[in-house]
Amino acid sequence: MPVYFIHSDQIDQGIIRLRSALDHHLRTVLRIKVGEHISFVDECPRRYQAKAISIHPGQMAFKIESETLRPTSKFPKIRLCVALIKRDKMDWMVQKATELGVSSISPVLTNRTVVRPDLKRGAQQVERWTKIAMEASQQSCRWDVPTLDRPIGLKTLFAEPPSNRERFIFSEQAPLSSCKADIEQEFSGSIILLIGPEGGWTSTELSEGEVAGYRPFSLGEQVLRTETAALAALSIFQYEILNGTRHISDTRKSPPPS
Repeated sequence: MPVYFIHSDQIDQGIIRLRSALDHHLRTVLRIKVGEHISFVDECPRRYQAKAISIHPGQMAFKIESETLRPTSKFPKIRLCVALIKRDKMDWMVQKATELGVSSISPVLTNRTVVRPDLKRGAQQVERWTKIAMEASQQSCRWDVPTLDRPIGLKTLFAEPPSNRERFIFSEQAPLSSCKADIEQEFSGSIILLIGPEGGWTSTELSEGEVAGYRPFSLGEQVLRTETAALAALSIFQYEILNGTRHISDTRKSPPPS
């Protein structure tokens, strides 16, 4: 069963009172009945198991039966920085990256980025992506919703201070054995995964990334679409870290010496 996001100010004496959008969804779409149980998460974050006690329009209320604090996690936060792509592909990528547990998503403008943001609709774009991320977070039972940023220039990204981050730039030009990053299971910082446009990085961009501390990483011999590469990168890093691997590196074996 999905979880639904609320704010702690909606809770009064053990009763959760819903607001219009979520009230409408649970009442008219899911057709929740009195006595049924729903999971909610607030910004603290706490997760609540609550029973429906009132289903009247605009007056939907749930009685909290139990609550749980978010468990402590040593898993590093992952920021996905990805070259801006077409609307339908970007929407899909935001949804799937959210399901895979990304902490934040930053669309990036590169030399070969075909899609350019509409400056007049920047806030609307972020609002749409945030809505997609919230729905995906609820469906995948996350404790939070990833942060969605407005598109930023690549030079702006490279100018950001390190701040205890491991940073990787994915490129088909990177040697398969190029990345051996010592990321301990207890790593307390964050990880940035930088995915380029379908036209690939320019040599200047790769050089600037190296100067900025981005380690080159290859996903294999095949050239992947931007959205495919983003999800493949997330899956690889999730697997390596969650399985307690001390090193994130290419697992492909080098051929034996001739």
